[in-house]
Amino acid sequence: MANQSEADAPAAMEALAQAAAGAAAGDAAPLKRSASTLERAGTALQRAGSNLQLQRASTLPTDHKELQHAATMPMMFDQEAHRPCCGGLWKTQQLFGFALGVLCLVILTSVRPFQEYPQANEMLGITAICASFWVFEVIPVYMTALLPLVLMPFFKVTSSEIAAQAYWSWVSLLVVGVFLVDIALEQVHLPRRMALGLLLRVGVVHPGALLGCFMGLCWLLAMFANSVAVALLITPFAIGLMNAAEEQVRNTAEAEEEEYCAALESGATQESRSGATERAVRDVQKFADCLLLGIAFAATCGGIATITGTLNHYFLAGEPIVAAKLTWGRWFAFGIPISIVTVLLAYASLYARYVRGLRFAGIDHEVLKAEHDELLSEVGPFSRDELLVALVQILQFVLFIIRPFAISPFITTQFGSTLVNDATIACAPALLLFFIPSVVRPGQAVLAWPAVH
Repeated sequence: MANQSEADAPAAMEALAQAAAGAAAGDAAPLKRSASTLERAGTALQRAGSNLQLQRASTLPTDHKELQHAATMPMMFDQEAHRPCCGGLWKTQQLFGFALGVLCLVILTSVRPFQEYPQANEMLGITAICASFWVFEVIPVYMTALLPLVLMPFFKVTSSEIAAQAYWSWVSLLVVGVFLVDIALEQVHLPRRMALGLLLRVGVVHPGALLGCFMGLCWLLAMFANSVAVALLITPFAIGLMNAAEEQVRNTAEAEEEEYCAALESGATQESRSGATERAVRDVQKFADCLLLGIAFAATCGGIATITGTLNHYFLAGEPIVAAKLTWGRWFAFGIPISIVTVLLAYASLYARYVRGLRFAGIDHEVLKAEHDELLSEVGPFSRDELLVALVQILQFVLFIIRPFAISPFITTQFGSTLVNDATIACAPALLLFFIPSVVRPGQAVLAWPAVH
């Protein structure tokens, strides 16, 4: 996004220079053309500013932040070191730390040296693997701290609720697990690629179809991820696309200006030409407002379908009287019909209010191809990183569904109480992202700690 802003600013400066040259030339059409060029320059500058404003301040690199990370985890941030293990992710000592931790866990849970206190063996094994991961920096030390939340319920040491009390609450850790996967989706630009791929398959996208594509994609993603995160991921791409469409309308109008100048003799007026251009630009801007509202509405409607879809549901799930009976699958069965009805009503109302009667012809293949080429220049072609992040997201979604009948009944106390809840299920797939080496960023995991921080 920052690269796009840097590219827009020189374009605006060039447009300003052209305007100044046209005004100084003193020929017949110049003032009108210079005014149009100045207006285009203002649009380009506005686009650059909006892109920078939408970029999260926490992701902007600072020397202080990098030094802080490097001081905390020197092995992980030493990018020039030789990393022969795990696809270039780990140094030799990190692989040794991983093997040592896993070996200690297996030995202590198998040999069971403490017969009088059975759970002490599992707890000692979990302590050993955490200590090994911390000392050798196998994964970021902050993520190593989540290992007890995942391992203690599965080894029947204690429940997810009790383990989570050492951090915050199990609802807070459910939020953490879901947002870690959402951050990975943002880091690999998967939603943007999905949106562009869908639009390119459609071809020339008319306003109604464009609104439907964006709303359908946001609605679907908000079920898997969080509705707020989905809106933040898709909105900058939609704004850039509509800015490109507006610029295309202005360029087309300027290209046809010479023909209209010739038509002045046959009765057409320059004022009518200018009015037609302004109406076309207003139609694009009106549809841009509609598209942004559609993204927000669709993400909200998709979030209704799942417990993890919106923050309000987390607090509801944290209430003891609700948590005892409410599961992810039960909420999904209840919420999906409401979600479908509301998103269809939202689309119909936006179509009737904004799209009907528009003279905006839509976005043609050239604009979409330019956006796709920009994506390829920034991110590159579809990579294994995006595939693996998508699989982890699907795994998290499937685990949420099957936990009540495929996991919880088999991991219980001797009295039949359930030990695993959705907080553990959310954090387990999220931790996997720190063990998968990245192809795009050699020496780092698919989800890097600076992106999380």
